[in-house]
Amino acid sequence: MKRWREYGVLGNTSTENEKTPAQARATFANIRDDSSDPALNTAQNVSVPRRILAATRGAVEAFVVFLFSILTVAVFAQVVARYVFNSPPAWTEELARFCQVWIILLASSICLRKGSHLAVDYLGPSLPRRVRKAVGVLTGALIAAYSVVVTVWGIRLMTVGALQVSPAMQINMAIVYAVFPVAGILMVIEAALVTIDRFGAANQ
Repeated sequence: MKRWREYGVLGNTSTENEKTPAQARATFANIRDDSSDPALNTAQNVSVPRRILAATRGAVEAFVVFLFSILTVAVFAQVVARYVFNSPPAWTEELARFCQVWIILLASSICLRKGSHLAVDYLGPSLPRRVRKAVGVLTGALIAAYSVVVTVWGIRLMTVGALQVSPAMQINMAIVYAVFPVAGILMVIEAALVTIDRFGAANQ
């Protein structure tokens, strides 16, 4: 809005500020030329990773809800088949177990972002403010390092699982084990962002 006022597009509507058609065209040409402004281009480029991160977070949360829905249906079908028909299918238990594994690991990144993980904080509140923030930074860095290990070994586990299939559903186990590198990458990102925020707060 400020730039429009600077070019005379907005502001006073008195006759002394009225422009001829040629002046108006020159004004809008100057506005279009602002796209070469490095500051504006930098702001636009910075917003792209943020939009990608927000879309990824939304997709993860939606997928967790979807998996939880499948888990609920599978467990309900298992209970009905067991106690009503006395013939429970084996695939329902296996499907519920696989969904639970995916939900737990994917939700770990969500908990990292929201600070929802369980923590023992008996010592933390008694520490000095700067020491407490330094401990927070160290904790975030250790979580990020652990997440890298989960990612690397998760990929190795996938290579082993590619030679196996699940007993009941006959699913390639590499699909099941794929959650380890996926969740590991997500946790690395969230832990890194949390650590950066804590480091910035510690320096204030």
